[in-house]
Amino acid sequence: MVLSRTCQHAIWVMAVLAKRWASGNQGWAKAKEIADAVGLPVPMTAKVLQQLAHAGLLTSSRGQKGGFKLRRLPESITLAEIVGAVDGAESLSGCVLGLPQCDDRHPCPLHAHWAKIRQPLLQFLVTVRLSDILPAIAIPSGKA
Repeated sequence: MVLSRTCQHAIWVMAVLAKRWASGNQGWAKAKEIADAVGLPVPMTAKVLQQLAHAGLLTSSRGQKGGFKLRRLPESITLAEIVGAVDGAESLSGCVLGLPQCDDRHPCPLHAHWAKIRQPLLQFLVTVRLSDILPAIAIPSGKA
């Protein structure tokens, strides 16, 4: 499975906020600051931030001192939660081709192959925490 571009952006956004959290400045950042840090347009970043906040991964606050920050410690946020927040939980368990009628009785052409790798992939996404990837993840623009 290849993560959607939006999902990759969400991981970058979460990494920026996790690095801010770790730096001790309480983690708050405005959408424009985050967009600049990951090298994305502000509207695209704002949409991702809203998805992550709606999923309960971020806290948002309006006003001069507002912005976004992680709702929980980076150690308690899994990649599966980020993927689920952006691509939906069905992206992790549904048909790899996105077909609505794919199951064991009515398999798509890739069903048997996907069934072999789905569980290890899900286990990987559930096991890896946001804090695990921070040392290795490079924010695209390098401005985090």
